[in-house]
Amino acid sequence: MHKMENTPKTLTIMGLIVEGMAFLVFVGLTVLASLLSSIPKADLITQGFSDSDADLFLSVSSVFYTVFIIIGSVLLVMFMVNLVLFTKLMKGHFTEKQAKQLFVYQAVWGGISLLFNTITGVLYLVSAIQAHTSQKNHRNRQLGSE
Repeated sequence: MHKMENTPKTLTIMGLIVEGMAFLVFVGLTVLASLLSSIPKADLITQGFSDSDADLFLSVSSVFYTVFIIIGSVLLVMFMVNLVLFTKLMKGHFTEKQAKQLFVYQAVWGGISLLFNTITGVLYLVSAIQAHTSQKNHRNRQLGSE
């Protein structure tokens, strides 16, 4: 079974925390967009919005609400998948071969995360590279001692 070293483990934990916080931010943004899109048009007009501006404001708020729901749903699913996989990885529930495949997944997800959550992306990429390198060095030491 694979034993994850401390540095990649710490980086992975930090990545999971930041990824969870990003999901919570999207929950907050979704609630805010929902509240904004439910403001009565008459209230906006009494606050100085023109009729067309009020319509535009409500339409944009509705679009943001939909976008935040979609992004938040994807983030929740990926966070849950990562939480389960990376927790098992850190606890040593995978073979060396499975761990290597998970490090590739972690690096790929880190690269994708760079597009929308740079901190998580960097943490996952560095963790995967560090773990892969230490796994390779450990394997080389074992071969050298035989």
